Amino acid sequence: MITKEVIRTLYKQYPKRPKSVDCLDVALLFDSVGVMHDVSIDIDSNDLLIGSIDARSLFHRIPLAHIHAIVPFEEWTAIVLHSSIIFLNKKSTKVSVHLKPPTSSLTERIKDIFSK
Repeated sequence: MITKEVIRTLYKQYPKRPKSVDCLDVALLFDSVGVMHDVSIDIDSNDLLIGSIDARSLFHRIPLAHIHAIVPFEEWTAIVLHSSIIFLNKKSTKVSVHLKPPTSSLTERIKDIFSK
């Protein structure tokens, strides 16, 4: 089960992109959800295409260089990006996207303290 703690751990565990796209386990993505979600790679633009996501969505076409990690779970496969995680279900075409909430800067937090 994917909980808030699991999501928080994914962001902490994969804060940066790998040194090379070759370090990503793209084969795992194709093995677990490739057919179900019509996953493909556009060689010309070096983008990951997810067919189960609407073509008008920002998450339909993702540059491989922006992916931090591909992580398998029991029912889901996660594609970790800097500020979001795309969860692809292994048993159906369900897709879930988590958007990382923006963090306040130090100056914003200080302003909030004094404005109360």
